[in-house]
Amino acid sequence: MRFQCSSCGRIVAVDDIDAGIMVQCGHCGSVVQVPPTRLSRGSVIADFIIRRAIGQGGMGTVYLSHQITLDRPAALKILAESYANNAEFVALFIKEARAAAKLNHPHIVQAYAVGEDDGLLYFAMENIDGETMKDVLEREGVIPVDQALNIIQQIAEALNYAWIEQKLIHCDIKPDNIMLTSTGRAKLADLGLARVTGDMSDSDDDEVMGTPQYISPEALTGAPMDARSDIYSLGATFYQFVTGRLAFDGATAAEIAKKHLTEPLIPPRSVNKDIPESVSRIIMKMMAKNPSMRYQDASELIDDLRNARRGKLAGPSTDSEILVAGSKTAARIARPTGGGTVLDGAVDRQNDRARNIYNLKKRQQDEARKTRVVILIACLVLLVSLVAAGILFYFNNAKAREERARKEAAEAAERELQRDTPMTLAVDEIVAFSRANPTDKRGLLKKCEAFIAKNYQPTKPKEEQALMTFRAVFQEVDESMMTSTRDLESRKLRKLIAQRKDDAEAAEEARRRAEQAAEDKRKADEYAQQADQLRKEQSARTALELSERLAREKEYFAGRMVEQTLHDHLDRAEKDYADWFQTLERHAQDSDEAVAEVARPYRDWAKVVLDNIAGAKAIHENSYNGNTILAETQIGYGPSGVCTVKSINNGIVKAVMVDNKPFQFDFDDLPLKQRLVLLKKGAGEAGHSDALYFYLLLYGDFAGAKTIVADDDSAKDVSAYVIASYFKYALDNSDEKAREDLKEKYGTMREFRNALSAWNKQNNP
Repeated sequence: MRFQCSSCGRIVAVDDIDAGIMVQCGHCGSVVQVPPTRLSRGSVIADFIIRRAIGQGGMGTVYLSHQITLDRPAALKILAESYANNAEFVALFIKEARAAAKLNHPHIVQAYAVGEDDGLLYFAMENIDGETMKDVLEREGVIPVDQALNIIQQIAEALNYAWIEQKLIHCDIKPDNIMLTSTGRAKLADLGLARVTGDMSDSDDDEVMGTPQYISPEALTGAPMDARSDIYSLGATFYQFVTGRLAFDGATAAEIAKKHLTEPLIPPRSVNKDIPESVSRIIMKMMAKNPSMRYQDASELIDDLRNARRGKLAGPSTDSEILVAGSKTAARIARPTGGGTVLDGAVDRQNDRARNIYNLKKRQQDEARKTRVVILIACLVLLVSLVAAGILFYFNNAKAREERARKEAAEAAERELQRDTPMTLAVDEIVAFSRANPTDKRGLLKKCEAFIAKNYQPTKPKEEQALMTFRAVFQEVDESMMTSTRDLESRKLRKLIAQRKDDAEAAEEARRRAEQAAEDKRKADEYAQQADQLRKEQSARTALELSERLAREKEYFAGRMVEQTLHDHLDRAEKDYADWFQTLERHAQDSDEAVAEVARPYRDWAKVVLDNIAGAKAIHENSYNGNTILAETQIGYGPSGVCTVKSINNGIVKAVMVDNKPFQFDFDDLPLKQRLVLLKKGAGEAGHSDALYFYLLLYGDFAGAKTIVADDDSAKDVSAYVIASYFKYALDNSDEKAREDLKEKYGTMREFRNALSAWNKQNNP
């Protein structure tokens, strides 16, 4: 399996058996936890990182995810495991993805990718920032007519596009499958039941597709289906939007189906007087039981919806015409193909010829309109491409010019730094003289003294380097001539001083030499201070990074220790802490004192925890498997109020009542007060009375632990930290059911409520 590292964000691959354990990231070296399952937060499926579950459908679960390559959010549907081995369901799942991928329309949820990753079938699609119309109806009850007209028109445009492009019908139009974005745009979702008309069978035993409250009559009878079936279902949805009730409802699916086939539809205006007459007529026409009485395609419906929004009357002259037409044809729709009278057949053939002529003209108009739109779009695309190319060319050239100017400025600055100065030329001359005249020490010394007399002050790195070179040459010649030259120069200096008439002049010369020496020492000290400061800053950064990492590890190990103990893995928790202690011990002995100082408190904490774990194990052994260690201990129990413990093995307590009648019970079933009596004695016998509160913490008995540490501030701090760390770890590594179990067990504790509030803010911003 693969998952995203919580520290560096890189993708890490591990074996499936490593799920839920701590591993070291191969990219950043941090110790991180592997998600407990392949579908947990942080797991990677193909190109998608799972964030959280956002929905549950008939075929699988939908997760909010992040697409890695395109850096965008996506809704990821994972086919349920119970269906994964069913070839029919897998084929339907793949067909859903392929059908959706062929459609690209502003009012249809866009498909991204479909595939299989190590046995998991997935379908990635656009993640909609909004809610379903089912949610809106549950909250609002009734949708305002203007808003309903706008939404239905957008979905009709989507259906018209799907029919024209792919001859695709949805077969399950309902409020659940209409998404409303945060900007008010409607989008058609869930093409899982859609079928291409050419793939559908006309046999009587064809499977019924759709939801009973919104299904068309022909879908119920097995008659051929086309775009008019989706118009019927959209009409039933429209009806619910503006009336707040279902067009046909009943106690069972069969009862609802019978009403779709035979029962006249109550006009929407009869339910809600605020619905305009034109809107009521549109809905009645959309839901005519005979498909020939409905809108023949979605484009006709879109025209009437636009007219209704502009206040123009649309649809048949009266609602009663549709009611009568629907009643006369309902029985004929319900009968198998081949029924009816000769007159019926003639009427049907005449209607078919008229409809074919209409459809031919409509297709010709649509093709002409489509051609014009394609030409217009091509022109716009060409224009946009030219403008984009010009902008890109301009910005690329501007960027290149800026880069050249920056490079030239840097080169000029570098040349200026490397340019020779009188000081560097003088040093070069001294070095050249030294190499050409290795035995002429006196001449070299004179040149060095002449250089010193000029009192050069370095201002560039090259001058600093030249000064260091000069000092090396001067030191060498000065040492070689120390004895003879010192005496000679001393005599010359005494003679010079004697010859000077003004003592002040000699004093000034001495002062200048002293100032030069002091300046040289100051610069040397400054260089040493800078080097020391750099070392201290690097040490501080290393110590800070270590401190942040160890704080995270301390919290993680504390929470996971309780989780492991609750699942009978106390030995594993002890080993984890022992390994961590060894790591901390190495840091505490680091040559860098700042690093060692950061690590020592964590090392001491780990040592305290290890000692307490050892004590807790001894207490547990005495209390659950101590046989006769706790014998003759009296505790309150039963109606008589007192019983005497005889022995304990594997957590089963054998005791006698005051009448010496023997009985037994489970140690864990004892109330806290009686259980503490036995635990305290077991702790005393084990010589670990001070570890009793830690034992209660490990086994999740936080209320008992808090009673033990009431007067011990140090133990109270440890207890509070372990409780908070466990709640954070448990919430981060649990599903919704496990979180509910935690809430039921610890919901009254202030520490749990605080941890749950912080977790909700982090995971549901």
